[in-house]
Amino acid sequence: ATARAEADYIRRIQSKIKGNVVLPPELPGNPEAIFEVVQLPTGEIIDASLKKSSGVRAYDDAVQRAILKSSPLPRPDRPELFQRTLTLKFRPLD
Repeated sequence: ATARAEADYIRRIQSKIKGNVVLPPELPGNPEAIFEVVQLPTGEIIDASLKKSSGVRAYDDAVQRAILKSSPLPRPDRPELFQRTLTLKFRPLD
């Protein structure tokens, strides 16, 4: 049950961020960008750093802007599920 609640928490965060991504025009394929996001217990974002580039600079930048714009992030239903550092993967077509 904990794993499911944790997955749900991550999904809510990714969903909020995805809603703020402005995709660059003519994005080729479905590149994956991986970011490490550091947040406070309030969900406020302190840092969002690119860990693995999608290979498309415009997409990486768009995701980074969306992450910062999504602050504060949704909080977990149970406080013990809070993670200060999250590794999030983004693909435009997922």
